[in-house]
Amino acid sequence: MLCRTSQTGKPTGLIALGCATALLGTVWLQADAQSMPPASPGWAAVEQGAKQFVMDTYKLEAPLVTIQPMDSRIKINLCEQDIVFDQPYGNKQSVRARCAQPVWQHFVMVQVKTGLGAQLATVTQTNAVSRQVWVSTQSIKRGTSVQPGMFKTAEITVPAHETRFVSDERELVNTELLRDLPANTPVKMQDLKPAALVRRGQQVTVAVGGEGKGFLITVKAEAQQDGLLGEQIRLKNPDSGRSLTAVVTGVNMARGL
Repeated sequence: MLCRTSQTGKPTGLIALGCATALLGTVWLQADAQSMPPASPGWAAVEQGAKQFVMDTYKLEAPLVTIQPMDSRIKINLCEQDIVFDQPYGNKQSVRARCAQPVWQHFVMVQVKTGLGAQLATVTQTNAVSRQVWVSTQSIKRGTSVQPGMFKTAEITVPAHETRFVSDERELVNTELLRDLPANTPVKMQDLKPAALVRRGQQVTVAVGGEGKGFLITVKAEAQQDGLLGEQIRLKNPDSGRSLTAVVTGVNMARGL
């Protein structure tokens, strides 16, 4: 639109400035509209494929996995072959998508829900059942020996085929964690391993004798190796210097052979 002047035919300074600003604003708006890229035609395939890759790799249900949107300025062409997905650098928060025709690769960010909330997010899925399981009452670090009070029972909804959750408190006895466990997270059998009840260098109470032998004495000995429940270990009597073999029966306790 042309700018009008005053009736005298001489535009004032304010009118001229306003006219120039309006014209420049129109140009900028048009340029912005032209620079906004359309949605990349290949994004849908990348998003769906990356999500399926994460679900298959970590055995997760669809509600637990979200692929973060990419910058709309990044153009992803349709791939004429199957897109290959992997995690080459061990980063579980990203997935690489590669295409051979045309050649391109892009990284997408992944968000995975964890903990008890993640299990409850699967409530609406089919073939789900309610199970009584043990969940952490606090955040527990990897390598921690399980102690009373670290876990409590909770009823959660899980896939019917999922049977790896710990459901019996006895399965927690004499174990330690293989991974960090956030608070309110159901514990699975693969999260645990037998804990060493005797550590090398510790003082161990060794029972010698027992039923059928008519006597029972206890001695203190130094463990020469770590030992799990029921394992044979070597010990050394600090007074006599003699070595002996015993079976681990509890925390810093053993039975002589």
